[in-house]
Amino acid sequence: MSTRTAEEIRADRTAALGRALTALLAVTAYALAWIVKRSWRRLLPFYWVAAELALAWVSGPLGLSWQTVGIVALAIAATAAGWRARSRTVRAWRAAIAVVLGGYAVATVAAGGPAALAAHPTLTIAVPALLAVVLGWPWWHHLRHLTPPAPAPAPVMTAEPTAVVDPLTAHWQRRWEREVLAAKVCEGTTLIEATEPRPGVTEALVRLTPGTKPGPLFKSGPDVEVALDLNEGAIGWRSTGKRAWLRVVLVERSYIVDGVPWTGPTYAGGRFEMARFADGSPGQWILSRPRYGVLGGLVVGSTGAGKSRALGALIANALDGGVQVAVGDPQNGQSLPAWRDAVDYHPGIEKTALLVRRVHAEIMRRSELLANAGVEAFDENDPRVKALGLSPLIAIVDECQLVLIPNTPIVALAEQAGETMRKTGVGLVFATQLPQMKSLGGSVRLRDALVAGNALILRLSNRGSGTTILPDDFVGDPFALQPEIDGKTTAGMGYLRHSNRVGMLCRVPHLDETAAAAAAPRVPVRWNVPEIDPASPIVLPGHRSPATAAKTGATTGGGSAVDKLRAAFGAGRKSTTTVGEQAPATPAEWVLACLRRGPASAQALLDRPDCPVEQSQLYALLGRLKDAGRITPPAQRGGPFTIAG
Repeated sequence: MSTRTAEEIRADRTAALGRALTALLAVTAYALAWIVKRSWRRLLPFYWVAAELALAWVSGPLGLSWQTVGIVALAIAATAAGWRARSRTVRAWRAAIAVVLGGYAVATVAAGGPAALAAHPTLTIAVPALLAVVLGWPWWHHLRHLTPPAPAPAPVMTAEPTAVVDPLTAHWQRRWEREVLAAKVCEGTTLIEATEPRPGVTEALVRLTPGTKPGPLFKSGPDVEVALDLNEGAIGWRSTGKRAWLRVVLVERSYIVDGVPWTGPTYAGGRFEMARFADGSPGQWILSRPRYGVLGGLVVGSTGAGKSRALGALIANALDGGVQVAVGDPQNGQSLPAWRDAVDYHPGIEKTALLVRRVHAEIMRRSELLANAGVEAFDENDPRVKALGLSPLIAIVDECQLVLIPNTPIVALAEQAGETMRKTGVGLVFATQLPQMKSLGGSVRLRDALVAGNALILRLSNRGSGTTILPDDFVGDPFALQPEIDGKTTAGMGYLRHSNRVGMLCRVPHLDETAAAAAAPRVPVRWNVPEIDPASPIVLPGHRSPATAAKTGATTGGGSAVDKLRAAFGAGRKSTTTVGEQAPATPAEWVLACLRRGPASAQALLDRPDCPVEQSQLYALLGRLKDAGRITPPAQRGGPFTIAG
């Protein structure tokens, strides 16, 4: 049993008392802090009374005169007036309280300070308290009226709230569900919102459910037109940048049915209005992009479809933008006669072929100059490009099918020019009446290089035989357009491939080519290469000339499949590839070599002039390559094959 001394017991009691006092002080401090936090606004006038009394009490021990107290009171009043508040009224009353009680503190100190307070404590404390009550009444009244009422509790919702839908959106939601979706068209979509940018035109926002792909929707325009009883080409699709959302434009009142007037060039920033869509919006042709280069294009249209009018609009806008223009007319001036004196004109088949050769040489020369100057892509505003004296150049070849004959070297020359023109500031635009690949010499590579820039497809009368010239992702049916509808001509109507109105009809302005050519500025073409000698052979860079090939004993190619393969891939005089490329030894290697250049459909492979097999053999070969996992079949019938993996 342990015993404790009296000192230990007293020490324990003292420690316990200290802990109790500490806890009491902490609780008191917390309570005071809570009271001040909850009531400092309403008790603010009395806080000023406490400050005034404290100032009067400490003036004696500190030896403060009434003048010093007056200066302190003025500083406090200025602080009260400038302190941030919810309104000017709060600042004014706060300053008034500080001035009155500060003046009372000055009077108290002048009367004796602590001695006066000790002699008349009740009177001295009652007077400032009364002043606080009088001065605090407007303050409390102000606080009561400015304090916002407590928000009412939100009502309990027993069901989802019904969204407010405007009448236009509700109208098109009903039509979309009852007429489009009910007809099994655009399944997996929901119309969310509809607006009317102009009379007779509705732009709707469509939501796609998971698993719905935008590609088939872009091609469903004719079915939507039938379901909603709209005119041909009245539906256009727009991407929103999100896979789950699309915009569809519905045209009930066409703005192009009576034609589109020509109002002059609209060239600005490398692009211009080439056509007007059915909803009244402009359809642009992109001639160039900053720090990207100059783009070419393809224009296709039957006789009387407005092809010459479209080329005239292209030339007029290019000249207005200071772009150099060279025109090749294989029909000896019958295609674009109005522009003979306005551009660098080359009439006849031979002169047009020489123009293509010169453009190719110009592209190669510009590529060398720009590479030496450290320029990656042509930009006419680049100081380095200006120092070289280079400006954009557009070469337009009308009726190109008369020049691009299959199995001729000019086709390979055009291929190489089309694939390398963009970065050099040169653009090739080919135009034709015939919608077959033979119009481009059977070259899918040339077609792809052209439509990567721009493509205007006007009315076409006959699909013809062979592979169509239209790109695989083209949306629209130019073959369904008739020369006249209800007695009105459809000349100039067609489709722009790269646009924000996919599948919607557009129309080229009705251009008076003679007047437009007379009003267009003259922009001389500054060539960096001399004219081409007609007697000189066509030799691609990195290839051997025919004379050199003859000296080395190269084969000229025969009629067998092996001869065709050699001629197509560099072993004979029909070479269109770079030196060192091995000729495929089998038809399977030929197919793989073609697909390595780019996706191609079975019909596109069959239409190549160097195809070594017949139709049935090609389809069997494609089936074997697909089963072996070497190629990937198309997503839909007739689509392009690609190299697997």
